[in-house]
Amino acid sequence: MTSDEPSSRPNLGVAVLAAGRGTRMRSALPKVLHPVCGRPMVEHVVRAAAALRPRRIAVVVGYGAEQVQRALASEEWPLVFVEQPELLGTADAVARCREALADCTDVLVLNGDSPLVTPGLLRRLVDARGGAPLALVYARVPDAGRFGRLVRDSAGRVIRIDESPPGYRGNPEQVAERNAGQYAFDARWLWEHVARVPRSESGEYYLTHLAAVASAAGTPAVAVEAPAEEILGVDDRAALAEAERILRGRLLAAAMAAGVTIVDPATTYLEADVEFSEDVTLLPGCHLSGRTRVGAGSVIGPGTILRSAIVGRECHIELSVIEDSRLGDRVHVGPYSHVRGGADIGDDCFLGNFAEVKNSRLGPRVKMHHFSYVGDADVGEDTNIAAGTITCNFDGVTKHRTTIGRGVLLGSDTMLVAPVSVGDGARTGAGAVVTVDIPPGALAVGVPARVVREEPTSGRGA
Repeated sequence: MTSDEPSSRPNLGVAVLAAGRGTRMRSALPKVLHPVCGRPMVEHVVRAAAALRPRRIAVVVGYGAEQVQRALASEEWPLVFVEQPELLGTADAVARCREALADCTDVLVLNGDSPLVTPGLLRRLVDARGGAPLALVYARVPDAGRFGRLVRDSAGRVIRIDESPPGYRGNPEQVAERNAGQYAFDARWLWEHVARVPRSESGEYYLTHLAAVASAAGTPAVAVEAPAEEILGVDDRAALAEAERILRGRLLAAAMAAGVTIVDPATTYLEADVEFSEDVTLLPGCHLSGRTRVGAGSVIGPGTILRSAIVGRECHIELSVIEDSRLGDRVHVGPYSHVRGGADIGDDCFLGNFAEVKNSRLGPRVKMHHFSYVGDADVGEDTNIAAGTITCNFDGVTKHRTTIGRGVLLGSDTMLVAPVSVGDGARTGAGAVVTVDIPPGALAVGVPARVVREEPTSGRGA
């Protein structure tokens, strides 16, 4: 089993500390809800913990409690929420989880503002504790700034965690072992001692005090070293940007390892829920976000944005935006096109430059040329939509649908004033303004458009 493979730990409980506002963020949004690569940072922490398959995850909420609960609401994880109405420190927050985690023999404590933590590190932490009352994570850094640092005795055992004095910025020439704020505890030992943590001069109860308690009892904490980037705590906008950069690098590396060609990683932006098949190519300047899925052999970019887009196999999308929509196989879009609002584009369709589709279904092999707009419409297979064609779908109060049949040829600058339908195999002349239904096989011209010839339905356009 590799370090990131799931393994069940039925006696493990997890406490995720997510009650603080985060004043350094200078934001009304709770700190733990600021997104990192498309997910609230606390969700990254919950997902890492859930990978261990614990019995239960207790999320401690305080500021913006309802927002945090809504953001994490999912049947995917065994979550309960514990309220900390007054922010009295980490020991107080953990103590409030006692009832929620009463049936757990081991307790993992994590900070909700550390989105780069991995399941592999958490497994190492839980396994390293052994018979000790607690294990903790640290990283070697050029000083620890305002964060706590480990203090060891001459034998290298952890004897306490020193908190930095207020306003201390650290000495960059001094290497320190920075405490990460991630702990694994023997549950019985934790509940016995966490309620006895003394109040600090700041008025809060610090969980770090338990390191000194364990040392005084002759059972010092086990220290687990981690890379500095993995313990990054996000408490201001600069750290948020750094977490985004690091996680994006991980996502890009994972995509390339899975068979995606990324021509210029420095200008390619991925979010955590994006998925690829093999042999996808991402050209420079692409942004892929939300629940985007890209099929095998597709070429995305350059300069393309996909937001929660489902893209089929062997598509080519260049300098365009696709959002909340689905593309079939072998679809060409762009340059400078926009597909949005639940559009469904069939196989082998072609959308030229400056084409826009919204809340519409295009059947297979539809060709939609430049400077056209199709909104709230159903378009049959093999239809040709010439340049400048517009569906006039909004009357100022209500959106109306347009129905266009199979094998239709719409002339340049046709305007279809919804609700209206065009039958299979029909045609319109250039500049036609269609206000009434056109029968199958008919030719309509003029303003307003009138039928000048009716022909048998061919089923296919030119």
